[in-house]
Amino acid sequence: MAAARWVQRTLKDPAIDSRLRVYAVWFNMFPGDARQHWRDTLLTDARVRHYWDEQRVVGRLYLQTLPAIWPKRSSETTLPDADALWDAYLLYGRDADWGDQPPGVISWGAPILRSSDELARDLERLVKP
Repeated sequence: MAAARWVQRTLKDPAIDSRLRVYAVWFNMFPGDARQHWRDTLLTDARVRHYWDEQRVVGRLYLQTLPAIWPKRSSETTLPDADALWDAYLLYGRDADWGDQPPGVISWGAPILRSSDELARDLERLVKP
């Protein structure tokens, strides 16, 4: 929840390009994460799209792609001992296009708050005019 609040505050920066899109993929990792407990008021910026992934398909996909994206990780990244990548950010460029596999990332990190300084730096380079 703290990471979502950080993202919401960051999105309020008027210098951040309005064309930015945020895709928040939520799934259950702990009992309090169940969909019925999820608060849709955490990320209310119009650029955010929310998705619920009950089976953790996206988190498992990203866990499998770690070898390919590993060099782009935040220096503060620590991996959870889980069957899916979660509490993570993945930053893509404007030309990113999903095909059979996820496109290459500009940077990624986990957990979000621990790697938020690098995310903010990379985001600023990418989306501020």
